[in-house]
Amino acid sequence: MVQNYVQKYRQAARLTLNQLADLSGVPVSTINDIEHGAEPRVLTAIYLAKALKTRVELLWRV
Repeated sequence: MVQNYVQKYRQAARLTLNQLADLSGVPVSTINDIEHGAEPRVLTAIYLAKALKTRVELLWRV
């Protein structure tokens, strides 16, 4: 099972959903869906990782 760490990284960066959305260009609703288990598109994952100053493979781990 793949574990999603987007919410943990967002909270560690002390960002709200709205702030992460502004930094990444990803809609709040999409980020919320991802934090609750939805699979993101590759580009969406890349945008989130860049905004969180980390690598994609650290946001989703097996």
